[in-house]
Amino acid sequence: MKSVARNDTRRLGQNARREAKRERGIVLAIVLVLIFALITAVYAFQRRAIIDTAVAKNRLYGAEADALARGGLRIGEAIVFLTRLKGTADGTGSTEAAASGLAGISAEEIWANVGEFPLELEDGKRLRISIEDEGARLNLNALVQPGEEDDDSGFDDESEEYLVAVLDYIVDGIDALPEEKNYDTRAIAQNLLDYIDADEDARSGRNEDAYYRSQDPPYRPRNGPFLSVDEIGLVEGVDPQLLSAMRDYVTVHPIGSVGGINLNRAQPWVLSIVYSGSSGDRELVREATVRDIWKLRKESKILCNDASADPVRCVTPSEVGNGALADGSIYPEANLPARPTVFRVVAEAEVGNLTRSLEAIYDTRPAERPQLLSWRRLRGPDS
Repeated sequence: MKSVARNDTRRLGQNARREAKRERGIVLAIVLVLIFALITAVYAFQRRAIIDTAVAKNRLYGAEADALARGGLRIGEAIVFLTRLKGTADGTGSTEAAASGLAGISAEEIWANVGEFPLELEDGKRLRISIEDEGARLNLNALVQPGEEDDDSGFDDESEEYLVAVLDYIVDGIDALPEEKNYDTRAIAQNLLDYIDADEDARSGRNEDAYYRSQDPPYRPRNGPFLSVDEIGLVEGVDPQLLSAMRDYVTVHPIGSVGGINLNRAQPWVLSIVYSGSSGDRELVREATVRDIWKLRKESKILCNDASADPVRCVTPSEVGNGALADGSIYPEANLPARPTVFRVVAEAEVGNLTRSLEAIYDTRPAERPQLLSWRRLRGPDS
């Protein structure tokens, strides 16, 4: 009996020990799960805190960059205002320029090279301001002017032919597959001219308003000059891709001007759309002529209709290359040298890892101060 009792006691002890081990195993598993959950929660909270900190920092950087870029536009406005004061003083013999410390400095030197000197600020902040003459692009509004014949359209056949040649050149330079840039450039040229001419009749003979009234929301062509480059995107046939490509070549300023491209400030790709020759037989200038103009500019020379305006710097069109610019005339007619009146100011601000770019168009013709014609935020290098 004692032996049976001892065996029973032994079995009870073994069972108790096994039960205790199972309980300890369960507790250990629970503890491990809790530790893993706690680690996961801590990691998630830490990651969320890092993300929130980064978002807050980026928002702060973005706000600082926006403010810095806006300040850059105001600096640009002041520079173009000084340019106008200097130009007025040079033209009238006023002593205002000398009194303001601008004596001995040309009007162009005030704004043309400002982009080469970015402002380095504290904490790695950086501001670059660039200023361009809007007259150094083709003014689409200048293509609508009284033609050689007495008509009400506001443009002659040469306007259409020139615009077709310009659009062909621009479309050819678009980096896209042929099927992605299959534009009817003649139709688009006609639509552009119809949009801004004074009458309500399309050159093709159809109803000029039909396309625009079918849009959502419907609108009508302006039947007047474009007020901004963005408005070109409202014209039938001009999609975002084409508008983006056109921005490097065309402008709508100065509004009301009928002058051609300022050859002394235009970039090489814009010089390539200069239309020269005898009336009715003009064509885009050749690459050799573009190279000659660019070479003269590198030598600090300028093109002048009258060489006596500045005997040291002036070169007449007949002296450029093989005299291609002197064969007939440039269309639209360009006054050489041209006095810039409307400027494009771009302010690019860098704060931390963020960059903000703003663009503004200023007209310096108003008497009191430059007039802001438009502004936009630039998004990406091709905007």
